[in-house]
Amino acid sequence: MMVMVKNFPSRVFAEEAQQTLEAEGIPSMLQSPDIGILGAGGSSSLPQGVDLLVPEEFAEKAHQILTALFDGI
Repeated sequence: MMVMVKNFPSRVFAEEAQQTLEAEGIPSMLQSPDIGILGAGGSSSLPQGVDLLVPEEFAEKAHQILTALFDGI
């Protein structure tokens, strides 16, 4: 089961975090209502950011890493 460990305000931050976790051997995936760099696909709602998800067994370690590197983002 995948769990969300952090929501990022932009895809750039989320992809950087995903690469950091990958370097630590933690698999992850991004989930977002956008369609990549082109932005929202005709949606008039406010951006909701990008969620970074990891397998449940990696959640605690991923949260620690992300808090240390991306706290305040």
